[in-house]
Amino acid sequence: MIETSIVLTIAGFIGYTAQITGLCMVRGVSDWMRGRRLRLTAIVMAGFWIYLFTPLIAYYDRPFLNVYAFHWTIPLGGLIFGVGAAINGACSISTATRLASGDLRMLLTMIGWLAGWVMLILLQVEPDLNRSIFQPGLMPWFAASALVLASVLVYWRFRRRWRMWSGIMLVGIFAGALFLYEPAWSPSDFVRDAGLKVMGGDSPAPSILRAMLLVAMLVGMGAGAWRFNRFRWRLPVAGDMSKYLGCGVLMGLGSALALGGNDYQLLLALPALSMAGVSALSGMLAGIWLGVKLLAKLTNAPGVAQ
Repeated sequence: MIETSIVLTIAGFIGYTAQITGLCMVRGVSDWMRGRRLRLTAIVMAGFWIYLFTPLIAYYDRPFLNVYAFHWTIPLGGLIFGVGAAINGACSISTATRLASGDLRMLLTMIGWLAGWVMLILLQVEPDLNRSIFQPGLMPWFAASALVLASVLVYWRFRRRWRMWSGIMLVGIFAGALFLYEPAWSPSDFVRDAGLKVMGGDSPAPSILRAMLLVAMLVGMGAGAWRFNRFRWRLPVAGDMSKYLGCGVLMGLGSALALGGNDYQLLLALPALSMAGVSALSGMLAGIWLGVKLLAKLTNAPGVAQ
């Protein structure tokens, strides 16, 4: 009971911090295109803080960092996901933060995401890839030292943005702690497993604990939105149905092909130094860049995440 309370508190803290720091890969790419590179750098580096838990991973025998082989459908899935996320104006985590801020249009995105997963299962085009367990060796110690040094340099050079950097850093650290207790806690994993269960497959339904973790995260996001006066009800209007459902379908299809959404890629696949993960994240970044460019051209406005 105490352990459950602790992990739910961690999930709530992740949600709260993600809300107040603006943790969003779409926003990070938009900032990068305007010459502000710190947010995207912090987001890409966030998952590597999991290396701090390397001794505990070995002690508890929880080898959840999987290395997948490269397959051409993975970067394609990343590209599709990125375009959908750019049009949606939010990636995996920020879709949830916007929903917790009162933006009910994100419910349409989530429904579309689930539909995209189910659609791919029906088409039976998911690649069947071999996987192996990540063997860290000494690299986590060098990587953790590099991250600490980078944080010191950021504080020295970008003190005014230290709050954003440290918040994203803490998300990475607490996400690593949560993976030790429940390796499949991420929103992408929850949607995937729910989709598989909806199809009546042999896969078990997401556990009650995973549902509680998702709710705790949303509560934390809502608390952050309320604390900083960001909570605004935004109801779907005419035209939103097709737009956000379509974005969700693209994100669902893309994340299924890429073996996970950007939360999975950043927090697990990239730290495992999987070529599949690196190619998926590269495809996502390219897709977001392309989507932001297309939106800017269509609206005659600078590309910005909503």
